Amino acid sequence: MVKNSPQLFLAGVLALACGRQSHDEPAEFQGVVEFEEVQLAFEYPGRLREVAVRRGDRVAAGERLAALDDTLERAATQARRSETEAARARAAVLRAGSRPEELRALKARLRAADASIRQLEDSLRRERILLESGATTRAQVDALDAELESARAERDALAQNLELLAEGPRKEELVVQASQAEASAALLSAQERRAARFELYAPLAGDVLDRHHEPGEVVAAGAPVVTLADTTRPFTEVFVPQAELAQVALGASALVRVDARSEALPAQVEAIARRAEFTPRYLFSERERPNLVVRVRVRIADPGRLLHAGVPARVQFQPPAAAGAGHGS
Repeated sequence: MVKNSPQLFLAGVLALACGRQSHDEPAEFQGVVEFEEVQLAFEYPGRLREVAVRRGDRVAAGERLAALDDTLERAATQARRSETEAARARAAVLRAGSRPEELRALKARLRAADASIRQLEDSLRRERILLESGATTRAQVDALDAELESARAERDALAQNLELLAEGPRKEELVVQASQAEASAALLSAQERRAARFELYAPLAGDVLDRHHEPGEVVAAGAPVVTLADTTRPFTEVFVPQAELAQVALGASALVRVDARSEALPAQVEAIARRAEFTPRYLFSERERPNLVVRVRVRIADPGRLLHAGVPARVQFQPPAAAGAGHGS
């Protein structure tokens, strides 16, 4: 058996010391660059009429990405629009009341009824005189009397109609017609909103990471059609040992480095988990293998879109600002 010499022992200690990071240098934590992906889908099933973007395209917020076949929706919207216009027209006619021509026509009919009643009254008086002299029959007198009563009833009905026309529609009728018009307008608005959702728009500016379907395919409601991400604001999550958490503050600045670039990118601490967890398996460095760590999300400023998802990253945190004077111990 070969015994370890003092020289070998000293060399091993020096190698170990050189392999460790100096306490004067900021600690580095490893993570992986990720994008905030948004999977965009239609709320309704249908056949894809168009997909306007391809993988790798850069799109602006509000840009049209895809559309479903909306032939039936356009027909339904037009039918709702016609129903709404008809309901509004009926309500307007009722609010306007009777036209002057209608009032004049009804007054003329009322005058004609008065003249007919006077004529029947004269005829009835002559028939009664003739009945007393035996020149006519009781049946003829009774017939004239019944005709006069009918004419008077018709005249009363005309007078009531004229009064109703002059007063205009009842308040209850106006309320009912207005409610029907409002209900029809609400149905039209709902149909228009539904039809608008047969087109897909970008909720943010970003890059198209994936295009899941092609025109002509039938897609289910909620099935992803386009995956979008803002590649100017990637993030990485690192796991900070709970013993070193004091050097991390919410909103604090950080630097992120990747192997492909010599310069670091600025970043900011976006979230610090409130629960500790066991170290993930993919962290292999000796310093980052304690039992309990805290997940910290760092948002990276990358306006030049230099980073790629899945690339390993190293994060250095700026220490929190020292407490100001005047604070109690």
